[in-house]
Amino acid sequence: MKTVLKNGMVVVGGVLCRTDVVIENGKISGLSTAQDADETIDCTGHIVMPGVVDAHCHIKLDTGGFQTPDDWRAGSKEAAMGGITSVIDFVGPMPGESLKHALDQRLLEAKDSAVDYTFHMTALDARPETLREIEACRSWGLTSLKLYTTYRPNYYLDDASILEILKVASRCGLVTLIHCENDAIVTEEGQRHADEDVWRSYPERRPAIAEEEAAARMVALARYAGAKIVVAHNSSSETARYVGKARREGMEVYNETAPQYLFLNDGNNHHDREAWRYILQPPLRSASHNAALCRALLEGDVSFVITDHCAYTRDQKIHGMAGGTPGGLPGLETLLPLTASVPGMTWPDVARLLCENPCRVYGLWGKKGALLPGFDADVVVLKDACYTVDERKLCGFAGYSPFDGHAARGQVVHVLRRGEKIVSEGVFCEGAWTRGAFIHI
Repeated sequence: MKTVLKNGMVVVGGVLCRTDVVIENGKISGLSTAQDADETIDCTGHIVMPGVVDAHCHIKLDTGGFQTPDDWRAGSKEAAMGGITSVIDFVGPMPGESLKHALDQRLLEAKDSAVDYTFHMTALDARPETLREIEACRSWGLTSLKLYTTYRPNYYLDDASILEILKVASRCGLVTLIHCENDAIVTEEGQRHADEDVWRSYPERRPAIAEEEAAARMVALARYAGAKIVVAHNSSSETARYVGKARREGMEVYNETAPQYLFLNDGNNHHDREAWRYILQPPLRSASHNAALCRALLEGDVSFVITDHCAYTRDQKIHGMAGGTPGGLPGLETLLPLTASVPGMTWPDVARLLCENPCRVYGLWGKKGALLPGFDADVVVLKDACYTVDERKLCGFAGYSPFDGHAARGQVVHVLRRGEKIVSEGVFCEGAWTRGAFIHI
């Protein structure tokens, strides 16, 4: 089967150029004018870029306390409609559970996915049996771990445990994604604001200094262990500055941010009449952090952009105050258009931040992340048009978007996953179910 995408402006090699994209047997076979094809897709007037890789999302999430009621059909449809062709989700073992058993369960849950997928393996302790299973992660096809510096009692790890895991990860060639918040600061501030409205005071309960301190500490541990780490959901401009400096000094230290930290701020908690929309960890910061993180994206102090998508429903959010509002926002369908709307952002910048960089960091490069010969034919064709996000027009399972009313850029027209259309003329292709595959790296 030979497909040619003709007459589009193609993002390749860090530039935008007019060429045709030739696809054969699910792979990019060339960038040139092709006369013969089984299928031709006219991309005149459109941008053609690699399929987006969301390197941090939560589909069918179960934290032990809260569960998102979506499944992989719903989540992967949202992803596809937003131009995402691959996701890196999480394996979340319960305390004492075998990592391999937890992985096998996640693979079963993801079998209906329309997009390709892999996972970060969450480690909850540094017991000898856990370390042995971490050493096996590469043989299972995984390249990364997830650790937490907060969330007692199930997720929190002390520095000694983190250091031990980082040493094993370094030896095995694994990347470690770390949720960075100082647990003592978060605990004290939670107690300080305990009598205040949770939704209104949420940013003050988890202040920026908690992230900044923990991120600096994790960078120090990574330096000592010789480990490759990613600072998760970077919400503070100071964190971005520090991580960028460490990377320029030669460390393999990376960071991710998300649209919520670029476009939403603590004023949404303090003044919005629907403050339930804005509960997440880390919380929203002041508007000055928004502007600084947008600059950091363009200047290279932030490595890539992710969603941290959690499809908690409107009902779960609104009625969660008394029993605890689940933290996390939906965002799979809006990642691409919101990232593209950052002032000064070019389409090659978008491809760098949403495709190339996450693939290089997590070992997907060569399979995913570029429109180059031999790579999987994961492609997004989009119209370079500005519009306003309207949550009523999204297919999102959560039933709302925290970005409702925000400016966006880039309307998805076609999406191909390994050469097969999963979105055509802006409509999801129902035959795409179950054809997503585990990316065994």
